Amino acid sequence: MDDGDRLLTAEQAAGFLGLKVATVRRLTAAGELPVVHPTGRRAVRYRARDLAELTRMRTRPMRQPSTSESARRVRLPEEMAEP
Repeated sequence: MDDGDRLLTAEQAAGFLGLKVATVRRLTAAGELPVVHPTGRRAVRYRARDLAELTRMRTRPMRQPSTSESARRVRLPEEMAEP
């Protein structure tokens, strides 16, 4: 079996995602995490490949300030007053 097809418990999924188990369960109940029901409705497992794809999709690069933003300066209160 491919490592990506491995099924994880909620505890293992929490470790994989760096979340608390309660958060994984809440996201599951909200339908925000893809799940697999291997033996019926009650048993819930998480496919490692699905969790990896989810983290890849939700990861955003850090925003780099543009040169115009870094060139802006803060106006002091006395500069804001009208002459």
